[in-house]
Amino acid sequence: MKIKCILIDDEPFALNILEDDLLNFEQIEVVHKFNATAEAEEYLKNHAIDLIFLDIEMPDQLGTQFIRELATRPLVIFTTAYHQYAVEGFELNAIDYLLKPISKERLAAAVRKVEEGMLLRAKQLPEQDHIIVNVEYKKTKIFLHEISYIEGLKDYVKIYLVDRESPLLTRSNLRGMEKILPTIDFLRIHNSFIVNKNRIEQVAQSKLTLPETALPIGKKYIKNIEQFI
Repeated sequence: MKIKCILIDDEPFALNILEDDLLNFEQIEVVHKFNATAEAEEYLKNHAIDLIFLDIEMPDQLGTQFIRELATRPLVIFTTAYHQYAVEGFELNAIDYLLKPISKERLAAAVRKVEEGMLLRAKQLPEQDHIIVNVEYKKTKIFLHEISYIEGLKDYVKIYLVDRESPLLTRSNLRGMEKILPTIDFLRIHNSFIVNKNRIEQVAQSKLTLPETALPIGKKYIKNIEQFI
């Protein structure tokens, strides 16, 4: 199981060192690095990740405040040169609090805690076979196996169902849908599309084929496709 993470630090040198050290852990995948929390916040609107390595003293806002304002929090490891934020960090249920310079031993211990945290989350989640969304002002239950693919339309999404001509329209966005769909069954392939993995028939360089249609593959989602294959 790959643990997808982003790194946030206003010091490029610190970012590069941390990224290099994380290359020693096969289970960790660094998908992006950021020098500002505002950039990371924008990225998180459209991408689901498992873990954030976050410096606390950032120029635009404190890392602790950034975490407080997130609607949905991934697992968090704070990285800082200062002791005084430790209590606040653990109040925010951070997985760990690493003091710079970060030793390889402490980093390894933090990664182990992340793995334990993800296993605990997985055990707490019941087996999912459906989602509930609002359709025409009514809560509607949709079984996962009924979903073929989902198309994002700014503040709305179209849910295309197997054996149904007209899609269901619900007020949400693809990031919101990613949060409620199990990644074992669904795959983000484009800024505008999520597909049911079980419906994929063929994969080409720039598109994939479902029984009823062909959909484009966005360049930044090629990694998702490669892992699926």
